[in-house]
Amino acid sequence: MLICLSIAGIILSVILLYFNARRYHSTLYLGLFFLVVSLYGMNQYVLLYSNSVLLVALIATNISFTFYLIGPLLYWYIRSILTDNSRLKRTDLLHFLPMVVYLAAALPYMLSPFSHKLEIAKEIINDLGFLSNFNFTVLSAVFSNTAVYLSRPLLALGYTLWAIGIFLRYLTQREKIIVLSGQIFMMKWLAVFLGFQLLLFVCHLSAIFITFTAGSDVFFTLNTLQLLSAVGMIGLLSSPLFFPSILYGLPRIPDSFFKKKM
Repeated sequence: MLICLSIAGIILSVILLYFNARRYHSTLYLGLFFLVVSLYGMNQYVLLYSNSVLLVALIATNISFTFYLIGPLLYWYIRSILTDNSRLKRTDLLHFLPMVVYLAAALPYMLSPFSHKLEIAKEIINDLGFLSNFNFTVLSAVFSNTAVYLSRPLLALGYTLWAIGIFLRYLTQREKIIVLSGQIFMMKWLAVFLGFQLLLFVCHLSAIFITFTAGSDVFFTLNTLQLLSAVGMIGLLSSPLFFPSILYGLPRIPDSFFKKKM
């Protein structure tokens, strides 16, 4: 199921980026968000279920740096759709910092010979516990492997809570709630979108934390958390199908609308 969801998410992201990103820039962030989340899901499938030495060698760590963009892309999308302004600021460059740090720390492994990666892949397939013991990045010299692995879903969860806070604060501002009140679908969309994200990241983070503290074999027994994570993933990827209007951003309501409300 995970691989099917990941492929579906990649297809969805390609559709969003190809048909809408040029005209409606907020969908650029949404499309990239779905793409990176789908790659994260594919990474999990390859490492845990594929049993393919070649796929594990190709995927393990080589695309992990992109996962640090899940949170920033979410934040930029929520901000752009609420303010109707998709431009990035200079301060937004700071959101790239976690990704850049991880990429720099992972470069020695990423640039290592492919034969070495194949050997590592064999070890991973033979024993998933190897993932928690092998140092894929130089960050492991400072932080534990558990902390490095948890940093990605933890950062995504932090941005999700931040985005929820932005949305709730937006609803408390009278002049802005008037705009949203004219487009109820947008309020419902953001509530559903953020709700499924919260469910997905909380359950996934909990599963990873339990796995690293109790042992790798425990991961496959966490049926409830796995089910809830799947529900979150399915809901997240399918939600645009029920709110197709969101693909065109949040258009501003004319000034005459505000005059009628006054």
